[in-house]
Amino acid sequence: MTPEGHEIDAGGHRLHVDVSGTGPPDFVCLHGLVDSVAIWARVTPPLAKTGRVVRIDQRGHGGSEAPPGPYRREDLASDVAAVLASLAVERAVLVGHSMGGIVSMTTALCYPDRVAGLVLIGTASQCNAKVASWYERIAAAGEQDGNPGLARAIYGEKTRKQIAGDAQGIAHVTRTLKSLCEDPLTTKLAAIRCPVLLVVGEKDPMGPKASSIIAESLPDARLEIVPDCGHWIHVERPQVLLDAIERFMPRIQGGHTHV
Repeated sequence: MTPEGHEIDAGGHRLHVDVSGTGPPDFVCLHGLVDSVAIWARVTPPLAKTGRVVRIDQRGHGGSEAPPGPYRREDLASDVAAVLASLAVERAVLVGHSMGGIVSMTTALCYPDRVAGLVLIGTASQCNAKVASWYERIAAAGEQDGNPGLARAIYGEKTRKQIAGDAQGIAHVTRTLKSLCEDPLTTKLAAIRCPVLLVVGEKDPMGPKASSIIAESLPDARLEIVPDCGHWIHVERPQVLLDAIERFMPRIQGGHTHV
């Protein structure tokens, strides 16, 4: 199944979106920092047999435009809402990895009627001063040295990884993550009423503890820790993630699916 590409106007900037399958249910996949829709390649085909899979290049990333900054986390959530409106998705299950998890939680807080459930992969609701300063170094490297600077700041000086997107936009997005130090999501999570599945790798550098903190703060959450797995479960252990989503879907009203 070949995904159908869309360019969606999110209020002055265009977002690249790939759509596979037909819903409901509708799954909206939100990647992590400096990733793109391509990161979901291993889970999209099976998931698209059960519903519609909408993969978004978040602003500044991949094929999406970057409006002038600075950004707030709520701005990234409004991008998700614009995509839902454009595709006439009434209620979606947001599947967010790392930064995408932060955007997913923010979207559930800002647009509760549009979110049926959350699948949060290796994410966090707060960060300490040390992590905040790391985010600032990444943002500054992007502003000074473009995408190669971002890659070096994140992956190390000798990295050969290449980043697709707008470095200035990615710098602005990175600072929305830095804001979790001064303005954590943790204390706001009790307002999220939809079911939540948290999946985290045992060896995730962000640590299973970050997911535990989220789970303990939510009214309706299940936490699954994947043994011997790192940060990118959807790449490293796609079937484990698909199985977890299959177990989760009956908790979403009207959501019955087989992956």
